[in-house]
Amino acid sequence: MKQTEYLEDRDVQSFLNWAAPFASGERELRQRWLSRRWGAWSCDTLFDAYRAYEWPFGVVLPGDTERRNGKTYQDTANVLGELSKRLRQSAANEDAAAFLDAAVAVVRWGGLHRSERRLRELGEEALPMLTTAVQLMDPAKADLDHLASARPMNSGFSKIYSLLIDGFPIYDSRVACALASLVRLFCEETGRAEVPGHLQLGLPPSYAGKERDPSCGARVFRRISTPGRFARSNVMAAWLLGALTANPPFSGEADPLLAMESAMFMVGFSVYSERTRHGQES
Repeated sequence: MKQTEYLEDRDVQSFLNWAAPFASGERELRQRWLSRRWGAWSCDTLFDAYRAYEWPFGVVLPGDTERRNGKTYQDTANVLGELSKRLRQSAANEDAAAFLDAAVAVVRWGGLHRSERRLRELGEEALPMLTTAVQLMDPAKADLDHLASARPMNSGFSKIYSLLIDGFPIYDSRVACALASLVRLFCEETGRAEVPGHLQLGLPPSYAGKERDPSCGARVFRRISTPGRFARSNVMAAWLLGALTANPPFSGEADPLLAMESAMFMVGFSVYSERTRHGQES
């Protein structure tokens, strides 16, 4: 199944029509959470979540001597923009060493040491392996039925692919939690006893000690167990979030998908519930 057929699916269309008011701000999305490490955070709409994006990072880019530190959305967008240029240029030049350095910097930015070890193991093979996966997962031409060989794939590698592929969001436990929470709420409000197959987003592992599974009763989201399943969920998220960014005010941002992804990242710190808006601690 490719993008056009997916977006024409009845359940997918129903979900996107239902979710559009959240994206536009016509319907509130009041999320509250409290973290011992990060403090309190809240938003009243999805666009507020994007504007309230704040997550600290520190990374040394290839060739630099000083560490880049930041925490705002713009800090993040600037660093990711630089890393995207380096990844794409090194791939175009078939410079395997430069590509590996840039890819390692991406996962260091994300604090994902397992992915760094995997990249180091791949060495110069990282370039051909990842660029092959890029061709399979490009949302403009991806086919959900032909993603089993898309690898390596996990939350760390999703960050790398997001900088190599246009219209491809990072898909980690937080983005997945936020998007799946909306799907669950959609099912509850529209009387769907189970999650429709084309909205069955897989849940990546969470290493933050935070439960990020919005499953409830028969409305179940399964844990991701294979790279192909991860790729499938990431492509589905690309199509869903891409469609939602067609709505203003996100559509007016410089990078609508990154803005939407960032909003989902903040909301997805913990499971979202329309009926439970109390602060949650982690």
